[in-house]
Amino acid sequence: MKNPNEKIARQRVLNQFGDPIKIARQLWLEAMKERIMSQRILTGVSVVMAACGFIVVGLVWSMMKESQAFNSRMIAQMEEFADRPVPEVRTDSATGEMNQVSFQLFQGKAGGTPAVGFEGKLTKIGDNTDSFTLTEKSNAEGKLDFGKLPWGGYSLNVTAPWGEAYHKSLTVLPGRNYSQSIVCPDMAPVEVPVRFEVQWPEELKSDDWLLLCDFRPRSIDRGASALSRNIGTELWTRPYPNPLDGTWDYPMVCLINHENQVFRCPLDQNRMFKKIDYGELEARQTINMIEGDQYFLPVMYLLRKKELAHLPDLESDIPFSILNSKRTQLSLFNPARINLSNSNFGGPANYKPTRLIVPFGMSASVTGLVEDGAATGYARGIQLPELLKFTAAPDRKNVWKIDLPKLNQLVVPEGVETVNENGSGRGFF
Repeated sequence: MKNPNEKIARQRVLNQFGDPIKIARQLWLEAMKERIMSQRILTGVSVVMAACGFIVVGLVWSMMKESQAFNSRMIAQMEEFADRPVPEVRTDSATGEMNQVSFQLFQGKAGGTPAVGFEGKLTKIGDNTDSFTLTEKSNAEGKLDFGKLPWGGYSLNVTAPWGEAYHKSLTVLPGRNYSQSIVCPDMAPVEVPVRFEVQWPEELKSDDWLLLCDFRPRSIDRGASALSRNIGTELWTRPYPNPLDGTWDYPMVCLINHENQVFRCPLDQNRMFKKIDYGELEARQTINMIEGDQYFLPVMYLLRKKELAHLPDLESDIPFSILNSKRTQLSLFNPARINLSNSNFGGPANYKPTRLIVPFGMSASVTGLVEDGAATGYARGIQLPELLKFTAAPDRKNVWKIDLPKLNQLVVPEGVETVNENGSGRGFF
């Protein structure tokens, strides 16, 4: 109306109100703003949910793979267990834990050369259902291995190739292996020269008298007779051979004169006394004895040369009246029943003392008493203060000293009591 020119009017309207297309779009956007935002939020949530779904699927897939691997391992272990042997059912004595039992053997000294070829016998101590014996030989390293054994008490015997033996009792504790070193001899016993030094009373220093020393084996602690020697701290024993089949020949009985010359006293095939002709004996200054730490001399006899023909009478079951070393007691002693005993074989000994016996009586010219000594207070023998024991070793002088009591010690003092020592059951004479 103010400007009839349409272009100018139109331009003025556009300048005043703006472009109607843009205004219409603006109005549309303002009208659709909430709906557009809702759609955007829904789209964002959908995207997030889709991502979470992918994550969950991945986790489930990983768990399935781990479960499959675990199941495979379980199946493999079950198959391995199925292939293992079923353990044997043990008795009550063997249900405990097994323990390794072995011994290391050395020759001569601890830590020395290994002792090879020694036989070991290990015996389980128990009743008939529980006991057993295993035998092994020491190998090139000197090891005596008995393997795994049940706990309990055992008895070990180790034997050298030449027959010497070592004995030990041991206890294997539950849950503890047992091992020990044992020192063994490095060679068999050898013969060594032995010389005697006898202190003779003046009244016996004549060519007519002989001292008979009886080293024959006796029963020791109700067991077998044996010679022994200490190797290190261990006691090794060598049994005497059976008289009927033994081949170990050595002097078990010696005769000694007043000049300390020694004669080997021959025995019969059973190693018993037999008649001897003095003229057939050979005098020596020394006599060879087998190496050993304990030669026992439980009884000695004073004899005249002519009485050698009556030696078999000494094997008779006849007792002799013997005074103790203090001459306070008279007992009846039977040499045929000698038994060497001690509290522990190889340990502290309580052996009876050595006896000196005059078996065939003394003459009045020597003792001042009549021949039948018992009727006039004369004993046939006397105890020495202790048992005589000797050692024969290659590294020693091997001088065996014997002090003989004076013969007046055989006179029985008044009031001396008579007892029966070893059950001979005979009166003295």
